[in-house]
Amino acid sequence: MALAPASTQILSKTAALAALRDQVRRLERLGGAAACVVPALPLFPAHDRLWPEKGLPLGCLHEAGSDGSLAGTAALSAFAGALAGRIARAQGTFVLWCARGRDGDGSGFYAPGLAQVGLAPERLLAVRASSDAALLAVMEEALAHPLLAAVVGEIERLSLTASRRLSLAAEKSGVTAFVLRTPPRKRTNATEPVAAAGRWRVSAVPSAPHIIPEAGAARLKLELLSSRAGAAGQWIIEAPHAQGDFRLSAAVGDEPASAASDAARPLRLAAG
Repeated sequence: MALAPASTQILSKTAALAALRDQVRRLERLGGAAACVVPALPLFPAHDRLWPEKGLPLGCLHEAGSDGSLAGTAALSAFAGALAGRIARAQGTFVLWCARGRDGDGSGFYAPGLAQVGLAPERLLAVRASSDAALLAVMEEALAHPLLAAVVGEIERLSLTASRRLSLAAEKSGVTAFVLRTPPRKRTNATEPVAAAGRWRVSAVPSAPHIIPEAGAARLKLELLSSRAGAAGQWIIEAPHAQGDFRLSAAVGDEPASAASDAARPLRLAAG
C-alpha cells in the first residue's frame, strides 16, 4: 500500500485539528449546542479566513489592548467603535459604552470621533463607572439586554473569573462584548489568561505616504494575538471610515509593521 505524501498527511492532521477546535468551541457555548451557527462580522479576506465562522465571531467576548498612549487609546477606540457600530446598524439596535472616570478628566471616549468610524450618536449609550468592579457589574447586567448589539467596557484589570462571567453572559444573550484594556500610567499584564474568543492589540502607525504629510490616510496596526480557533495574525489597515469598513492599507509595504508610531497621524477619538 502506497503511503500518502508527508505534506498530505500534515494537511489532513491540520484540518482534523481545526475541526476539533471548532467542535470544542461550539460545545463551550451554553447548553452544549454543538450544531448552533455562530454569527460573524466579515472584516477583510486575510482576516476572515482565519476563523471557522469566516469572520469575526459575534455573541462572545473579545479583549483588545493598546500601549496606553493617547494615540494607542484612540486607535483602540476606533477599532471597537467601528466594529460595534457595524453590528448595531446590522441589528437595528444600540451600543452601550462603559467608561472609567469623570467627564473632563481625560478618560473615556470622544463621541464625535466614534461617529467618524461608524458608531452613530443615535445608537450610542454611555455610562461612567468609578471602579473596575462597578464597570464589570454594569457590563454583565447590560449583556442580558435584548436591545443592545454590543457592550464595550474600558478597564484596567480583568481576572479570569470576571472574563468568564462576561463570556458566558455574551454567549447566552448573543450580545457581543468588547473589553478594552486601557492602562493610563502602567502597563497591564497582557499575558494573564482571560476567557476571550479573541485577544487583540491595536496600535497607531505612521500615516500612508502623501505629498502633503498631514494629508496621508491614518492607519492602524491590528494584531490578533490569540483566539479559541487558534488563529493569529497582524495587519496594517486604514483607519475605519463612516461605515466602519476595515481595509488593508495600500501602503503596507512602504514601512515595516514595527515602525515607530511617534509619527502617526493622531485619531481624535479619545477625550482630553
